[in-house]
Amino acid sequence: MLPTAAPPPVRGLVIAEVVVLAALNIEQLVRRLILDGPAPAGEILYFAVGLVLGVLALLRRRFPARTAALTLSGIALSLACSAVGFLAEPAAAPSGDAESLALAILVGAVCHRLPGGHAAVYAVLGGLTMAAAPVLRFGDTFTTLSIAVVWALLWGCSVIVGLILRDGDARREAALAAARDRERLALARELHDLVAHHITGVVVRTQAAGVVLADGPEQELIKEIEHAGAEALGAVRRLVMMLRSPELASQVTVGGLVETVEAAVGDDESVTVRLADGLAELAVAPETVSTVHRVVLESLNNVRRHAPDARRVTVLVEPTEGRRHLRVEVGNDGLRPGRVRRSPGGYGLIGMAERISALDGTLIAGEHGERGWRVLAELPLPGGVSPAAAAEGGAAR
Repeated sequence: MLPTAAPPPVRGLVIAEVVVLAALNIEQLVRRLILDGPAPAGEILYFAVGLVLGVLALLRRRFPARTAALTLSGIALSLACSAVGFLAEPAAAPSGDAESLALAILVGAVCHRLPGGHAAVYAVLGGLTMAAAPVLRFGDTFTTLSIAVVWALLWGCSVIVGLILRDGDARREAALAAARDRERLALARELHDLVAHHITGVVVRTQAAGVVLADGPEQELIKEIEHAGAEALGAVRRLVMMLRSPELASQVTVGGLVETVEAAVGDDESVTVRLADGLAELAVAPETVSTVHRVVLESLNNVRRHAPDARRVTVLVEPTEGRRHLRVEVGNDGLRPGRVRRSPGGYGLIGMAERISALDGTLIAGEHGERGWRVLAELPLPGGVSPAAAAEGGAAR
């Protein structure tokens, strides 16, 4: 079984966060709102903001996909609190430890989970917010400057912890990917050395029997066995290629050819789909259906990315004459006059070509007509390649 990523245990960390944040809020409540007598409005505001930011910091675990929004909300709330404190009369003594810790936790979370550029922006905003808060709220004194330095150090520690966790996730994913590759290669070797070898032996012996019994009544049955063995050998050979090259792995499809094409097109009303009559009853291998899905999906994505002004987009799927190949054509008229269209900068066409090559098919992509761009793929159907040729190809490997 291939290894799967298991989330690390976090219950202890959650309990620790709840205890520390609750302790800081309770300490501020007791010290500022009870022991020191009636508290000014600023003290109540700082306590409320610290409590809300603590809740936001805990919610990041429940909603990891919204870490950026929670962090931005926390930064905005802290900045608003600092603005109110700057305009109002400074509080008697500095406070806000719970708020600073919660904001540091949120900054560490974005450094851990968000892409590099976004994480840097949120980290800088959080650092400026934390470092400026004591001075804006409590005045420019030696004590407040010391608190600003401490909060800046807390921010730096949160960034370092977030980056350490980010690096740990990357290392774990790399280790899992390497383990999956080793498992894949081991399966490919087993299939190539054992299954393909035995199937090749069956095909060769069947061919020999066909020569010996050339005029016998069993000749038709022998040809069927030979053909089935050759197809099985070709399927094993393609499976070995896909296991050795994960980028060639076909997507899993649960429907037939017609359903697969319709699923790839989706609800895009600008695309005209033309399917040949009887396509649903056509005998098509599962790997061919998956490749058709990939060709249509990738071609339409390229149209949306590189030809957004195309007025006509067509998808044509039909068998060729004699039903020896399946023809998949995706065209559009989004090529501007005098403009040379280059292949996309990514690996879309390369990936399609590799998938189609693994099935012994062909791919043509380029200009078609005055304003047209076309992707044309032809994939062999069962019976399109002779059993003898398939057997020879498998034996050569």
